[in-house]
Amino acid sequence: MNAKFNPVKLVDVKDAKPHTTTLQIALGLGLQHASVIKLVRTYRPDFAEFSPIRFEIRKGEALPQGGFAKATEYAVLDEQQATFLMTLLKNSPRVIAFKKALVKAFFEARTLLQTDYFALIQQREALNAKLECEKEIASACGKGLSTWKKQRDCLTTAIANVDRQIQPCLFE
Repeated sequence: MNAKFNPVKLVDVKDAKPHTTTLQIALGLGLQHASVIKLVRTYRPDFAEFSPIRFEIRKGEALPQGGFAKATEYAVLDEQQATFLMTLLKNSPRVIAFKKALVKAFFEARTLLQTDYFALIQQREALNAKLECEKEIASACGKGLSTWKKQRDCLTTAIANVDRQIQPCLFE
């Protein structure tokens, strides 16, 4: 049986180290994040044997009536910790498919770190971050809209150029 899981960016690279988060794992498996983070907390000493566990907090989403939803604490996991977490989950077709995808994603991240494509990906992410920043500025201040449109076109073109260079490697 070939089960499907939610498409998410399974593995990120920061400071030349691949990692994932309990948020990404929960989303990919279609589970409540609370049940995934609970496993990490329950087996915290076991996770810490691989490397220190890093917890971070994601700000809650903006609410239509104003204010923000509750912030979410999540764990950032390296490859060994993520693999250990996967062993704690009961196998089902969906979990097995996700485990395979996660292993492949870590392998691909390590491969990218060893190639010039990683530099291109970092360049693309930096351009994307700048585009998002410009977008936020534009939406917060109407007078910046004209400037943002010019920046958007330049950055979109730059992102497309980088995408064409990495197309054979990343997008199948």
